[in-house]
Amino acid sequence: MKREFSIPKDLESQISEALKSLGTDLSDSKKIADSVLQLSDFFIRSGNQPTPWKEKWAQMAYLAYFLPLNFLRVQSVIREGEKAGFFKGLERAIDFGAGPGTAALALKNIFPIENLHLIEWAQQAIQQSKFFANFKYSEKFDAKILKTPAQSLGVFSYSLTELNAFPSWATDCEALMILEPATHVDGRKLQELRGQLIEKGFYAWAPCTHQHACPLLVHSKKDWCHDRIFFNAPKWFETIEKYLPIKNKTITYSYLLARKTNPENILNQGRLVGDQLQEKGKDRQLFCRNDRREFLSWLHKAGPTPLLYRGDLFELPENFEEV
Repeated sequence: MKREFSIPKDLESQISEALKSLGTDLSDSKKIADSVLQLSDFFIRSGNQPTPWKEKWAQMAYLAYFLPLNFLRVQSVIREGEKAGFFKGLERAIDFGAGPGTAALALKNIFPIENLHLIEWAQQAIQQSKFFANFKYSEKFDAKILKTPAQSLGVFSYSLTELNAFPSWATDCEALMILEPATHVDGRKLQELRGQLIEKGFYAWAPCTHQHACPLLVHSKKDWCHDRIFFNAPKWFETIEKYLPIKNKTITYSYLLARKTNPENILNQGRLVGDQLQEKGKDRQLFCRNDRREFLSWLHKAGPTPLLYRGDLFELPENFEEV
């Protein structure tokens, strides 16, 4: 099913107010685009260095461009988690490297705002959060934050890329929600972390529908698992993109939902982890349900190929033929 997402109107208004505090607004497209290019160049040059929150141009770029895109990424992962019943029994979330509360803005529809605890050391990011919600912040993790590990969700949204190691406290949580950039390096690191978490007693809930080794790691040195959603951009965002080399018709990301509770997997169900490939006489699509690298194939002579998308769950019919 085609998954389409739009920036909520209330979030758009909050972004506008936050930008005004920096002396600009959403109509200043060229200025915002220049700041986006500057921040993108910083990330490319500096690798895993923290976001330079002290710089106004970095705040501007994040608020007008990266925040709405990352919010939609988290929102889409939450939706996949809800389909699987992932949040059942969880009462609170700890968001590490929270910035101005991007992930928490999506999670406050799942948890009461008083049960969202954000960890962020950049004061400028914390100050910007006041335009969005009255979140509870700490500058660093303290054991007191993890009051009830068995009901707690650890959240890492584009923050692991800035760390050398996965925080030890996170594995005390019942559940983990991790989002990383949809790059070869970050995606495969997340796949490796998945294996390490399974060894520590966690179960993968999504995008995986199995607990076997990741087939993209086992059978390929190039592939990495990532998802894609479709973006209905507002006019002001499209105007900013006119000055940028990339147009976000779709939004990509890598993610993992994991819990210490075993999910109830459906027999023969897997997830499409590739786009449809048109070939002579057939169409095929990369499909993940175990540790084998498999493709679904549809012969043209058998009729039209169903329109399926990367990220869709698919249950094999009982009479499918395995070749």
